[in-house]
Amino acid sequence: MLPDEIAEHIKALERWLEQLGRIPKQPSCLSAEELKQLQAVNKAVEQLQRSGVPVPEDLRGLKLKLSARDSAGTENHEIDARLKKVKSLMQALAKTIKTARAVRDRLHSTGQAGGPKKYYGVTLSDLIRSGLLAVDDRLELQWLKNGPIIEGKMRPDGAIMLKAPDGRQSYDSLSTAASRVAGRSLNGWKHWRRVNSDGTATTLEDIRTRYINKEAEG
Repeated sequence: MLPDEIAEHIKALERWLEQLGRIPKQPSCLSAEELKQLQAVNKAVEQLQRSGVPVPEDLRGLKLKLSARDSAGTENHEIDARLKKVKSLMQALAKTIKTARAVRDRLHSTGQAGGPKKYYGVTLSDLIRSGLLAVDDRLELQWLKNGPIIEGKMRPDGAIMLKAPDGRQSYDSLSTAASRVAGRSLNGWKHWRRVNSDGTATTLEDIRTRYINKEAEG
């Protein structure tokens, strides 16, 4: 099912929930004072349970007594709780759909003629403009666990410069640069990494994912 189709189902569910909200609820058999007492008792019981403290028998008995006379209120409470969960799931699904749309749009986008080659529609220059990367960041390429490490530098236009055996070369594609050095086809986003100030490293694939998620959140 496509993201747009799922979004239509979400809208239909929202309309259904709105209609449910208009349905009159069953009146409670408790007086206004008793309803306040029941709410206070329920809150106290929940707090004790969250704290891992046993609920006193007299408090438990009062809750059961009031709840038994408030069958309509208990039913309304259960319905509200379930509807709240449904709404929460719908919000999470809507966010996922928004991300899926952004990724789809990136996949369908194409670079300008003569410009940097794109994958998922994202280039190094996109990451630089967003602030997720800086031109002076230290980049490393390593395609074998204990293999050689090649250093690279970024240009503002998104090209990458690296030291190859035959001198410094410039490439418009991370994968082309990685494959050229390794002598075999490589996914540059997976094998290029940024060296962070604390000595750790983050793959450019992970940084690209952050960019896509940031774009999706708008």
